Amino acid sequence: MLRLSSVLVLVVAFLASCAEATATATPSGCDQRVALASTPDWSGACVNAQVDWADARCLDAAWQLPACGTTTLLDGADVGAQHIPLPTPITYTDDPPMSGPHRAEWPHWGEYGFVPKQRWLHSLEHGAVVMLYHPCAPIALIEALRSYAQNVPADAGGAFRWVLTPYPGLDSAYSLITWKHRLKGNCFDAAAAEQFRVAHYRTAPEDEGADGAYACAWMGTNCNAATDSSGADARTSGLVPRDGQ
Repeated sequence: MLRLSSVLVLVVAFLASCAEATATATPSGCDQRVALASTPDWSGACVNAQVDWADARCLDAAWQLPACGTTTLLDGADVGAQHIPLPTPITYTDDPPMSGPHRAEWPHWGEYGFVPKQRWLHSLEHGAVVMLYHPCAPIALIEALRSYAQNVPADAGGAFRWVLTPYPGLDSAYSLITWKHRLKGNCFDAAAAEQFRVAHYRTAPEDEGADGAYACAWMGTNCNAATDSSGADARTSGLVPRDGQ
């Protein structure tokens, strides 16, 4: 079995490859969704763009989990949902954003080593719950978020729509986000999370349950039971990133 340090090197190298951009401009044909069934060319410069990517490793060794306290509910305005193609940068007033312009390809449902906000905002527009955690958050918190998401039952709209990813600079240990709404806290509160989900899940502009085609750094936790656990990365429960479905 691979040592944890070796697996972490593998994960970091994979994320770096996802973020790699060529020295020239991103091709204009990247991320232009023509039809629901179409998939853009994710090779080379189309894999991702540095304009969206962020370093999602724990870079603050002194970071400590704040006192639990209570969860906080924040409401935001609807600032639109325009599709902005690569390589045009997208900036946001709210951090993390609760609505706004984004890329055309939305993420595959499930867990990621990292997925940019320019991607998961499209998931919010489709009624999903996006689950963020601070890159330095304890493993127990990440596992609680993962377990909660995996155990939400399907409803009339199909399987639960969720995205789990670290979020650099998050002002709390974790946060749940839907279109125009955000719940944040430091110690996972399952009752508060469920109340938030019931109130805001699938209340977005588009009630769309289809999986997205974007899957860079996807862990495959939502629909692949036979996950590759050859490397025991504790932060991802043994899962390793897979660039595809």
